[in-house]
Amino acid sequence: MLKSSTLALCALLIPTMSPAQDAFETAQRTFDSMEINNGVTKGKRRNHTKGICFVGEFSPADTAIQQYSNSPIFAGTSTVNGRLSHKGGNNLAPDDKFGDYGLAFEITTADDDSHIFAMNTEDFFPFSRPEGVMQLMEAKVAGGDAVKDFAASSPELQAYKAHHGARDKTLRPYEGSTFNSINSFYLVDEAGEKTAIRWSFIPSTPQKVALEPTPDFLGDNLKANLAAGPVSWDMVVIFANPDDDILNPAIMWTGEHKQITAAKLTVISTSSETEGACDPVNFDPTLVSDGFEPSEDPMLEARSIIYAIGAG
Repeated sequence: MLKSSTLALCALLIPTMSPAQDAFETAQRTFDSMEINNGVTKGKRRNHTKGICFVGEFSPADTAIQQYSNSPIFAGTSTVNGRLSHKGGNNLAPDDKFGDYGLAFEITTADDDSHIFAMNTEDFFPFSRPEGVMQLMEAKVAGGDAVKDFAASSPELQAYKAHHGARDKTLRPYEGSTFNSINSFYLVDEAGEKTAIRWSFIPSTPQKVALEPTPDFLGDNLKANLAAGPVSWDMVVIFANPDDDILNPAIMWTGEHKQITAAKLTVISTSSETEGACDPVNFDPTLVSDGFEPSEDPMLEARSIIYAIGAG
């Protein structure tokens, strides 16, 4: 083991990296550890590995949102190329056990503008900075004792586990789940004024487990619910209060907040990834239309880089 004095000398000899280089290095180390932890499914993305494609529509709802954003996605109905998935890198993640999911989709407007959404069923992330994710992934490579030691040293991870561990673990389908932006973004109006927001996509009507659960039934369950009636989510935009920390995705916003139900996402049809068009898409949440801007939350940059590295 290197002595602390030797480590300090080594640190002095390492060239200082720019913020962009540092962000890429952190993302690459995270990605490398994810591959070791999860294995590699050839031709599949490294995170949210197991999923299905869908085609849909994105339709504006409350015109009040146009006071805050001139985005074309709020000006008319757009087409959607989307993906529903399990969190994590296990391509054999069981559908018949409770877990967290992802909802990602690319909007194409009538004027050929584009906008990407990428969300999770978690209420907040376990870390406020990408270094925390990297350290956890590397601890998992090192083994169970390293994970325990790291968890004991991370108040953020402890808070995440306490909150999410206490959730109702009733099995729910993709279409019956609420998906959250977690990171903050800005709406931008015609004058360039920015308003900090988060959002949730909430099922427009309750959706149930319609079939007997099996390890691979969620795609068929969505088809069954789609055959029985509309499947859609309402986009509820949550406006930041002055005391909200908009750059920390490891905390929830609490208390009363102004909300607008800005739009509706409706599923038209579903398919496997081999049959659908979602598989090649890098669902980078920072790729937004005019009228939106990513916040300065460092986790957004990290997500953008890691998704690009691990897209296929």
